Amino acid sequence: MSMISADSLPDLIRHEIHKRSGWMGFDQYMDMALYAPGLGYYSGPRSPFGAEGDFVTAAAISPSYGACVARQIVQVLDAIGSDDVLEFGAGDGRLAAQILDYARSINRPMHYQIIELSAGLRLLQQERLKAGSAEDFGQLRWLERLPEGGFRGVMLAHELLDAMPVRLFVYRHPDRHTHRHPDQQQWYERGLSNSAGHDGGGLCFADRPADAHWSAKLEALKRACQQTWPEDWPDGMLIEWHEQAQAWTRSVCDALEQGLLLVVDYGFPAHEYYLPRRQQGTLMTHQAHRAGTDLLANPGTQDLSVHVDFTAVARVALEQGMQLSGYCTQARFLFNTGILDIATASAAQEPHRTSPAALSRLAGLQKLLSEAEMGELFKFMALSRGLDSLDLIGFQQGDRSGRLGLDAC
Repeated sequence: MSMISADSLPDLIRHEIHKRSGWMGFDQYMDMALYAPGLGYYSGPRSPFGAEGDFVTAAAISPSYGACVARQIVQVLDAIGSDDVLEFGAGDGRLAAQILDYARSINRPMHYQIIELSAGLRLLQQERLKAGSAEDFGQLRWLERLPEGGFRGVMLAHELLDAMPVRLFVYRHPDRHTHRHPDQQQWYERGLSNSAGHDGGGLCFADRPADAHWSAKLEALKRACQQTWPEDWPDGMLIEWHEQAQAWTRSVCDALEQGLLLVVDYGFPAHEYYLPRRQQGTLMTHQAHRAGTDLLANPGTQDLSVHVDFTAVARVALEQGMQLSGYCTQARFLFNTGILDIATASAAQEPHRTSPAALSRLAGLQKLLSEAEMGELFKFMALSRGLDSLDLIGFQQGDRSGRLGLDAC
């Protein structure tokens, strides 16, 4: 057997496929491509954020964004008498900084905690947040795991679930051209194999029959979604199953004694997510601010992300005794939490309202709110426990909870 290069993620993946008898599930590949220690996209030395990276987040587009999120956080903290905020995967720390800036501006104490698995990103967050006041930094802690004994406060998952590995399944149905019998296998799990064995060649997709457990789950999903649209999925329909995101939701909800889990990401309800016309799924790559679909190219150097099935997230939370307190588009959440007032107050302090900086802020606001940009695709979901029917300010208008189809999908 040839030696495996310690600094080559593709070689490491090929070696792992070889160890697994020539086949690796896509979720395992995605996990390695993103998180392999020192080699994965999020665990390497390079920051993926900003103009020099591969993408920008909403907080980088406008500081008003973080102030809006902070307003919702503060409402919940005040209602339950807590100062505790816990953010999962805080990226470059920009959103945390904006939330803490808002809290300081209204003299609201806030104990901010971050769970960050990437050592590189943790350092990036600490560098950014240390630039604030010493008092603010003293209220910050980085945790290795969920706090024990039950958490009271607000948990924040901002663009987190889209980076969790998914399993891939392919639907095949009887076809007069293939003469497949109706009782033959209809579900296959998509994984990877080595195109030319362990010692060389590239990576390629390979499908194998799904077991009875997964076939039953997928059939149930298909039947539920067909209550909204009757047509069959096309032959070759690709299904993304968010097993890790569901497990994460379950564990986090178990840890929340009282308060709010605020989930922010791009995605759809199940009946929209699994539309027959979306037969290639939603998995995308991002590199140098360009989106692509070659999922196997250069693992470790490009982002892999997937849209979120918000119906599945909500269902798991409800099973854990949580309440669904709101689900709406990003644009609606920002309007509800007063982004126009915040932006107007900020503009009033600008001496030259047609300066490049002022125009850039206006363009950022447009990007956050426009249906053609981020305003419609990104969603906010509020999952709560023990809030006694608190009317959350971010969801007072435009709530789409009824579109999640929780009685079906």
